Amino acid sequence: MIQIIDNFLLEEEFKSIQSLMMGYEFQWFYSEGRVRKDDGLFDMVHMFYQPEVGLNSTHLSIWKTFMDKVEAKRCMRIKANLTFKTSEPDPTLYHRDYPDIKTAIFYINTNNGYTEFENGVIVNSVSNRVCIFDSNFKHRGIPHTEGGNQRIVVNFNYD
Repeated sequence: MIQIIDNFLLEEEFKSIQSLMMGYEFQWFYSEGRVRKDDGLFDMVHMFYQPEVGLNSTHLSIWKTFMDKVEAKRCMRIKANLTFKTSEPDPTLYHRDYPDIKTAIFYINTNNGYTEFENGVIVNSVSNRVCIFDSNFKHRGIPHTEGGNQRIVVNFNYD
């Protein structure tokens, strides 16, 4: 099942997160590859948390309400992805983030990019929308061609 919830966070909390992540002081890091290091695509990432390393970001606390609302018991990773506007939608490879847990994709800004599932379901990038699904469902990101210069999503992997 793929669950889509609009206006997931209260407006004030969401606007605070959106302002932080789209602001000039938020740190993004270059990533050679969107799905795999050798996939020929690039993006910018901000790793909030991963168990192998632990706390990766001074901003992890902004996701407390989010994690409470999805009823996460254990966090495997919280990772933000920033892609830039392209002239043609250049899809990434279908992939699974982690096996046998849950994945949530949280959309920070609205544009014409989207998440596409292997079964044909499309979830448009709409700010403050979350898409929650079984992590075994293969999905891919489709970059945007309209709607600002950047597309920002945050991936949560948890159980």
